[in-house]
Amino acid sequence: MFAFVLCLFALLATASLAGPAEREANEESRTVVGEPLCDFVRQAANAPQLEELSTPLPELGILEEAITDRQLPIQEENLLQTERLKLLEDRKLFESSLINWLFFEDLAPKQRAIIRGVVIRCGFTGTRSSLAASVFGRWNASQRATFVPITHALSHTQLIDSRDGKKLGNALELIEDLIDIQGENQSLPSDRQFQLIVRLTPDARQKLEHADHFLKGENHVFHKGYPISFRQFRKIWLRGQEAGLHFCLTKDGRFAQIHIDYRFGLLHLGPANSDVRADGNHQRHADRWPQFAVAVRPMRTRRAVL
Repeated sequence: MFAFVLCLFALLATASLAGPAEREANEESRTVVGEPLCDFVRQAANAPQLEELSTPLPELGILEEAITDRQLPIQEENLLQTERLKLLEDRKLFESSLINWLFFEDLAPKQRAIIRGVVIRCGFTGTRSSLAASVFGRWNASQRATFVPITHALSHTQLIDSRDGKKLGNALELIEDLIDIQGENQSLPSDRQFQLIVRLTPDARQKLEHADHFLKGENHVFHKGYPISFRQFRKIWLRGQEAGLHFCLTKDGRFAQIHIDYRFGLLHLGPANSDVRADGNHQRHADRWPQFAVAVRPMRTRRAVL
C-alpha cells in the first residue's frame, strides 16, 4: 500500500512539473505561428488591382556572360572597354535593386512561390492571380531588404551531406511556409530585426544536422525561443566566406528564424550585422552568392484596374 501511495505521489509530482513545461512549449508555438503577414494579404485583397505597364523581361540574363561572346560590330578598341564599364554599372544598378525591388516579376520563381504560399495560407485561395504581387508591393523597403537577400542566399546554398557527399537540395527547400518578415525596427533588439520567421519541413533539422559547412551550436542569450543554432561556415577577411546563413530553430525543429551574418566581433551584435543595405554588407553578399541576373528594364508605371 505504501509503495502504491509513493508511486501515485511521484506521478502527481511529475505531472505538476510537466504542466508548466508543456504550457511553455504551447505558448512558444503560438508565438511562432502567428499570422502577421495576413494583414498585408487582407489589405492587398481590398485594394484596387495594379497592372504593370511594361514589357516582360527574358527569364535569364546571367551577369557572368562575357562581352566577348556577343556578336559585336568591329569598332575601335575603346568600344569594348565602354561595354565592359557599362556592364559594371549595370551590375551596380542591379545589385542596388536587390535591396529595394518594387516589382513582383523581378523575383525568381521560387521566391514568388513563397509569397503565393502566404496568400494561400491566409485563406485567399482562388483570388486574382496578381494578389501575391500586391502583397509584395506593400512590404516596406527593409522588409524587401530582408526577404530578397535571404531567400536569394538560401536558393544558392547547396546542402551537402558530410557523411557521403550526397546533395541534400538547396537551403530554400527547407522552408515549408513563410510566417513573418522582421525588417528594421529600432524599438526591438538586434536579434529581432532583418530575419525571416518560417515553418520548416519535417526533415529540415535532420538535413542541417548532417549538412557540411554548417556548425551546430546553442543560443544562450539571443534568439530567445530558438535555442538550436546552425551557422554556415564563415571566415573574416576571406573574400566569399565572410557572409553566412544562420538558422535558429525551436526545440521541436519545426520553426526557425533565418538571417544572414555579414559582420564579425562587436559589429556582429548590432542590427547592421544582418542588414544587406549597411556599408560593405552588399558586397559581402555578392561575393558569397554571385549568381545574379542582369537585364535592361524599360521604365514602368502602375495603374489601377477597375
